[in-house]
Amino acid sequence: MNEASPKPEVYWYTLRKPKSTKLTEDLVIDVAIIGGGMAGLMCAQKLKSKNKNLKIAIIESSFCGAGASGKSSGFITPDSELELADLVRNYGKEEGKRIWEFVKKGVASIRETIERRNINCDYSIQDSLFIANTAKGYKKVVEEYAAQHNCGYEAKLYDTTTINQVIGTSNYVGAVHTTDTYGIISYLYCQDLKDALVRDGIMIYEETPVSEITAAGIKIGERTVTANKVIVCTDHFLPKFNIAKDEIYHAQTFLAVTKPLEESVIKSLFPQGPKMVWDTDLIYQYFRIVEGNRLLMGAASVLYTYAHNEKKFSPLILKKMKNYLRKKFPNHTFDFEYFWPGFIGVSKDFLPIVGRDPVMKNVYYAGAGAGLPWAAALGEYLADKVFDHRDDFDTLFDIKRNYPIGHNGQVVLSKPVSFAISHGVKKYFN
Repeated sequence: MNEASPKPEVYWYTLRKPKSTKLTEDLVIDVAIIGGGMAGLMCAQKLKSKNKNLKIAIIESSFCGAGASGKSSGFITPDSELELADLVRNYGKEEGKRIWEFVKKGVASIRETIERRNINCDYSIQDSLFIANTAKGYKKVVEEYAAQHNCGYEAKLYDTTTINQVIGTSNYVGAVHTTDTYGIISYLYCQDLKDALVRDGIMIYEETPVSEITAAGIKIGERTVTANKVIVCTDHFLPKFNIAKDEIYHAQTFLAVTKPLEESVIKSLFPQGPKMVWDTDLIYQYFRIVEGNRLLMGAASVLYTYAHNEKKFSPLILKKMKNYLRKKFPNHTFDFEYFWPGFIGVSKDFLPIVGRDPVMKNVYYAGAGAGLPWAAALGEYLADKVFDHRDDFDTLFDIKRNYPIGHNGQVVLSKPVSFAISHGVKKYFN
């Protein structure tokens, strides 16, 4: 009997139905935040903590957590598209560590918010494994272990003789194990934080797409929001507002969750307790245990990662996931129940883009924060920037910085090809 195809929908969205309030009148406020994902919500929270009397409104085109933040795998770790070793190799030890500490602050801020506000989001403390499929990949693992050690962080290195202590298979070459990481269901986090911010007095309007940003605020159809400051936290949708049209693109990945696993299977997979795992491939595979004892897995393909349009369902990727698990864990069978795609915003060097509009000085923006901790840290950075004129990362995150492939090269090669080549350069070359 053939295995049934998984449902083509975001599993997280089945756990709670969003309730939206649309904007139905004009507003006059202090700060308008466009985007109700991780960055926008954390920005609003930080601003309110600085001045409880600020009139703040979040304007979201769909519902909070509808975009990359809500579809995410929920890995809360400083590692995203760049490991610490990549940062050290590209920027030097001191600057690489400074960037790492920036994103670690995002990890800490999400945790602090969960604990202080009692956010219900399947918060699960899980250490991380950056794991090697091949001998070449193991060199990346060793490089990451060395970077962690040299920068003063705790890490443990496993090789072929010890890897099965932490992962229930001998079909990996080795791994570096790091701590102080955890998993969440980020959609539930966004929804719970939204409710908490409304209780704090922040106005949140969903299903309210912004049509135009102006020097006086924003327009939403015939409605206007007059605001002293406008903060745009729309990730890869920044180009929609004529911001970073050449500098921000998207990368597509796919996620799937299995039907619930037996406790004995989970123990077999993770002898020392569940871990968040991702491998050393450039277009990598990743997995962890989530709500309901399900295995979450993510994967992609060069065919889709840099494609212009979103692929809703891919039998090719589903087959790739099944083959991967079959090869790595041949003693177990995994039955996927849900499968969905997701876009994340990226720049050509994997660092985010932060700035202030050169003409409309009241408009600030951030995008290409690949990973939830990056998004959280960026949201708080923008709040600090607007309120306290923070600028310590402005040069590094400047839209006009040098990229592996510049504007002229991108015109010749095309945007997808330029981003793909640039990412390979940043991951594997200095």
